[in-house]
Amino acid sequence: MDYETIKIELSNKGYSMSMIATALKCSPVNIHQVCKRANRSYRVANAIAVVLDKEIKDIFPDVESYHNVKVFDTSREERIADLQQRLAS
Repeated sequence: MDYETIKIELSNKGYSMSMIATALKCSPVNIHQVCKRANRSYRVANAIAVVLDKEIKDIFPDVESYHNVKVFDTSREERIADLQQRLAS
């Protein structure tokens, strides 16, 4: 999907890039840049996919780095705590 199509699809669902930015606590410019492929952020791309109820591959087929992202069962903080414990011994 190109930038304009993403914008239209969001609008059809009652959302905007600015609303996604507010929900993610990031700047609207970041959302626009990801949609224009000027910047990369899996977090932003995934949020757009969730809002549009589509697979990330369908929205960003040209950005392969979004296609096979490893999702962990634990939070970053939990993994850091585990790492600290393992390195302390």
